Amino acid sequence: MTRPYPQHQSITSPLASREKGDWGLKRPFPLKSTMATSTPFIRIKQVDTVENVTNFASAADHSLSLEKFQELRVAMSVPFNTDKKSDSSPRTELWHKSVFEEDMDFTDFQRGRGDDRRWKFQGPWLARMTEGEFIEYLNKKVRPKRAHFRTLLKEKLADDITTSQNKAALEAGKAAPAKIEARDISEEQFTDYLRSLRNDRVTLYALVSKFLDLAPLGQPVGIIQTFWSDRDSLAPDSPYGKSGPPPSHPSAGISYLRTGSFMENHPIYGPQGKRTPALARVVYPKAGPMSPKLGVGGFVADAPSGDNEFNPRTYGSRRISPIKSMLNGIMHLDTTTFGGAKAYVEATTANVDPSGKVVLQLRETGPEAQVVARESKGLTEIYHDGPTKSYVPTTPSSGTSAPSGQEGQRSTRVSNEARLNRVADEILEESLRPDKS
Repeated sequence: MTRPYPQHQSITSPLASREKGDWGLKRPFPLKSTMATSTPFIRIKQVDTVENVTNFASAADHSLSLEKFQELRVAMSVPFNTDKKSDSSPRTELWHKSVFEEDMDFTDFQRGRGDDRRWKFQGPWLARMTEGEFIEYLNKKVRPKRAHFRTLLKEKLADDITTSQNKAALEAGKAAPAKIEARDISEEQFTDYLRSLRNDRVTLYALVSKFLDLAPLGQPVGIIQTFWSDRDSLAPDSPYGKSGPPPSHPSAGISYLRTGSFMENHPIYGPQGKRTPALARVVYPKAGPMSPKLGVGGFVADAPSGDNEFNPRTYGSRRISPIKSMLNGIMHLDTTTFGGAKAYVEATTANVDPSGKVVLQLRETGPEAQVVARESKGLTEIYHDGPTKSYVPTTPSSGTSAPSGQEGQRSTRVSNEARLNRVADEILEESLRPDKS
């Protein structure tokens, strides 16, 4: 079974070395299992076992998936964040943003700002952990850090008291008092501060998340949401607050394109308005509110949204758009077409979910792009490169239109003059050539 993401490196070897069983390791591999394949890719699970053999398996699944995905020429992007802190958020959600942008592709906590968008954290994403993993995390990671966290809270309380005293002295026109140190905090003051933090959950969540470097969670729901925008929290503006951070780099090493804003140039038809579409297969028909699933280049994706052949909109038993035809295999599994129902789609972007799967975003392509794609595969022919008849334009008549007989005589006269000029050119060329005798 193919795993969502590769766990071992895929290696290959030239044909001359494969014929000898040489794959660059300490012992040769059997020719019977490595030569009888058209995809010579293997993954090494263990170099040495107790039986003194090398444990390996085929890596053609991920290797071919990588090759097919790179043929799509899709740029990886960060997922859209639907949780917005306020209506005046500076970030726009109209276009996909590349995972290689400077404000997205960093892991250093010191560079974090008020809108931290890191993809890697030292702590886990709590929403993804099971109950057993969560209890183990509390016992082994959280509880041993209680003393350190209390020390940081005392320092924060001392800074808050110093700031409030300086502000009061400034308003009263007095000199600033001495700075309050953490050792000057009494147990009663610290206990009251802990009680206030327990009642102020938003501030407590922000302090704990920053101390443990936890992956951001989604925006809270309820009355806390009204106070969230006034707090120093990093979760709402993080693109991974709702879905969780990916287990690896957001690009997953599968594509290094920064944008899909480029135009393809056809060798015959010139610049194309649409990119070359990919042939998708319907692997799962529409079931109730669930959209149909399409297989594109070895990846399963949702069908393009909107009123199209993949997602027909109906009102009762009547279609809203009767002009557009529905693709076979959308409402039911197509068992009559060889290989299943297929259609051309255009892959726009992709991102990596928390489990490591690549999520493709598709959209409907144009009819002209489909015809060009079919012609490139030899399924149809629209370009005529054979010999054509010569066309001699006629001179337009001035004034009133001449009778049809006069038009025929004029076109014949023009054709005769053209032929006479050609005969004259041939004669002149022969006369200009030097006599070899």
